[in-house]
Amino acid sequence: MSAMKLPELSAQSLADQAYRALRAAIISGDLPWGDKITERGLAASLGVSPTPVREALRRLEQEQLIERTGPRSLRVVTISPQERIESSAIEAVLEGVAARFAAEKATPEQLDRMQRLLDLADATGESLRADRDAGRELAPDQIERIFNCVRDFHAEVERAADNVQLSRTLDQVRAFSRSERLKIASAQIHAGGTAGQVQRYGQHHQILAALRDHDGDRAEQLARAHAGSASNDLAGWDT
Repeated sequence: MSAMKLPELSAQSLADQAYRALRAAIISGDLPWGDKITERGLAASLGVSPTPVREALRRLEQEQLIERTGPRSLRVVTISPQERIESSAIEAVLEGVAARFAAEKATPEQLDRMQRLLDLADATGESLRADRDAGRELAPDQIERIFNCVRDFHAEVERAADNVQLSRTLDQVRAFSRSERLKIASAQIHAGGTAGQVQRYGQHHQILAALRDHDGDRAEQLARAHAGSASNDLAGWDT
């Protein structure tokens, strides 16, 4: 198992906390694909007994994020390129539905939060472009800040959609995409980006404009096209 530091747990519902901590570690890539794991090793990292970890692993197994390779051996699943493409296609459809719902339900406060996130991403992007043009090294924390702003923008759209079933399904199909997309975003920014990538980033502002206009058709169309182009990046990324 890869060496890592997991947060210690202390409150009630340790199994739930262990589940959330382990799932987050898988999504972030701290527990990489195909990584061999043990109940005792994870329990030691989390600072709990093996019992809540065993419960958490059962849930992760049901979600097909963990698989058993023997009576006492487990590993994080490995996702094939085809499975990633198919999951991304499903995600694109669901993000379109989320945008449609958000166009109907988003409050002024939610729309303003989306705007602030894009404003921060824009400002950070300008700073990175200035550094790149001047030949300075690009700061990884700034690259991640842009990525997080965009991710939080999509999360805000999803919250505005206000549909529990939709959120649960999106959470499932996104399980393995975050770490890959951060790598892709970093590589693209270092390379200076392409016209297509710049256009896709601009789609966030177009989606927000459609939400402000309560135009569900337009919001869904833009969100699906945007998510679909992101899935093309994932399909071509060699992990």
